[in-house]
Amino acid sequence: MVGAMSVRGSVRLSSLRRFLVIAVFAAIALCGCYRIPAGKSAISNVEINDASSGRSMREEDDLHSHITTRESPRFLGLFYGVIYDYEYFDRYALRRDLSRIERFMQARGYYDAKAQVARVVPRGNKVEVEIEVDKGPPVVVDTVTINTLDAGGELDDNTKKRALQSIARLLRKGEPLDETSFAEAEKSVLRTMTSRGHASAKVARRAEVDLASHTARITFDIDAGPVARLGAVRFEGLGELPEDRIRNVFTLKEGDPYSSDEIDDARQALLDLGVFASVQIDADLSAMQTTQVVPLTVHTEPTRLKTILLGVGSELDNLRTDVHAVVGWQSANFFGGLRKFDIRFKVALDLYPTLLTPSDNTRKLLVEQRLSASLRQPAFLEGRTTGVMNADYGIFPVLLPDNKSPAVVGYHEARTSVGVERTFLNRLFVNPRYGVQADFPFDYIGRTTDVPALLISYAEIVAALDFRDDRIHTRRGIYLGVTTQFAGGPMQGNATDWRIQPEIRAYYPLARRVVLAGRSSVGFLFPQNYGSAATQNMRSPGSASISDLNRDYQLLYFRGFYAGGPVSNRGYPLRGIGPFAYIPYLSPAGQSTSAAGCNPNEPECLLPTGGLSLWEASAELRFAVSGPFSMAIFCDAADVSAFRTSLRFNRPHLSCGTGGRYDTPVGPIRLDIGYRIPGLQFPASATDEQQPSWLFDLAPIALSFGIGEAY
Repeated sequence: MVGAMSVRGSVRLSSLRRFLVIAVFAAIALCGCYRIPAGKSAISNVEINDASSGRSMREEDDLHSHITTRESPRFLGLFYGVIYDYEYFDRYALRRDLSRIERFMQARGYYDAKAQVARVVPRGNKVEVEIEVDKGPPVVVDTVTINTLDAGGELDDNTKKRALQSIARLLRKGEPLDETSFAEAEKSVLRTMTSRGHASAKVARRAEVDLASHTARITFDIDAGPVARLGAVRFEGLGELPEDRIRNVFTLKEGDPYSSDEIDDARQALLDLGVFASVQIDADLSAMQTTQVVPLTVHTEPTRLKTILLGVGSELDNLRTDVHAVVGWQSANFFGGLRKFDIRFKVALDLYPTLLTPSDNTRKLLVEQRLSASLRQPAFLEGRTTGVMNADYGIFPVLLPDNKSPAVVGYHEARTSVGVERTFLNRLFVNPRYGVQADFPFDYIGRTTDVPALLISYAEIVAALDFRDDRIHTRRGIYLGVTTQFAGGPMQGNATDWRIQPEIRAYYPLARRVVLAGRSSVGFLFPQNYGSAATQNMRSPGSASISDLNRDYQLLYFRGFYAGGPVSNRGYPLRGIGPFAYIPYLSPAGQSTSAAGCNPNEPECLLPTGGLSLWEASAELRFAVSGPFSMAIFCDAADVSAFRTSLRFNRPHLSCGTGGRYDTPVGPIRLDIGYRIPGLQFPASATDEQQPSWLFDLAPIALSFGIGEAY
């Protein structure tokens, strides 16, 4: 009998192996593979080196993109000839590329640059190409002057000073004369002129190059023309949209001073309404020949004003395994007046505990649902201010990492908020609002007692100063943000506190395909009428009363700081970093350690509580691979303390890892794997910390999946 079972098992295993082999070959065949034709050689590597230093010029990524002799692409950075065809070697194309390289270097200020082929090394049916470039001395910027051609003398000293400042940001004395920067400087000067009312200004650039001294004298000839004002503003293509509301948002009107910056801000304000697919503004400068008035024509193309939303999705990480569906409806002109109304209903099935962590508890399906609605009114109070109202009602379970308890607390939650939004100069965003939330606990699984309902009211201000070049695909810039909340206020509620969290993000391109990104944030919570029992319990476990602990920990769940997760520390699950303590109302039978079968000092009975102090830091190297595919290497660090203004840098919770991205119109789809570095988490003597369980019992890692970059 045993022998029969063994034979049957072997037959099944052999069949499975054959199936897998066939599936792999079928997948490769479907993907497409390429072969190198006879008589041709594929290019496996192209190296361009500086002849004077011998160093690679890989950092000149634009240089590689300007030549046709390129490396053959590799699928996933590993395999030649899969998905992507080979690049083939052509000696005549290589000769033309040498001229392209010399022209490229001359455009960067190296007028004496010479390029030559150092080696072409055959490797079977592939070749490696090495090119040497002798840059020679650069031609550097010596002087920069502005020559005013306008006999009327309408270019005032302040405008001239601003023009020189715009040039200095691109062309610095003593640096190589870069043709691209030279052209950008001309555009920047013209932009300065038109932003200060000189609508018909003309700018021409000149460079006198002395090859003997390798210096360049730069001159910008400016014909400023008269200062103009706006003429009639006409709108085209509005369709059923109300023109009076559009004009209120546009704000510019006849008789206002002409400014290209103000016109661009007005165009962006119209696009931000979400009702236009495109907005184009034409300024009729022909009228400047007879008058100093510039009429504007605003060409608009409305988008779909009503939309039905349907979607399904799934979430899988160390805290949650779910499938969810969303249905909704949007109107961009709700009852006229450009009001934007959005209503959505989401239902999710959570498998708890999650599949990615081992558990002794029987996994159960938990239902989660949320109904949310928002109403936005443009031109509220004034043209560029938007009034915002949000309301939602949800039912959800409290999912905790590594919870050994079979009991699960759920909440009925109702929230609403009203506020305004305003963007200044397309950089500064301000959003003050007032919100109220009510949370009613219930027994999702098991039985809990001594868990009261909560009412929390708060005033909040969100502000951000954005200097990024692109909000989705950022390569350069800085982002500064801060969120401040004051809980209490007119409606009081159960919580009185002050909460603040500033943040900074920075981005710098190391090469054309490589970007270095960094983020840092701190947060502080100052509770006034709660938190003392939780603090006492952290210093002396078991010394505070159960009712006081339940109150504090319940409020900290909604008001405290947590770290970990896909937009925080990616080596930890959500709420995986922070103080851990025994929480009575989350224990199995509710309110006592004996009923829970736990001792407050036992690590397996500790659960994450919200903290009063937070710090986070992250660095990420992002690099493009091929087409929409890109990758990132990151390191994240964070800590959350149970005490006020307590930034503990000796608990870095350092995790490093890598991830892949696939670009989409709404942002990259992202999958990250974070590994918790041994010895760089928290002191071994810490009793208020707990390491998350290993993923599949294999390694101390966490998976995170989402849309959009982590920051």
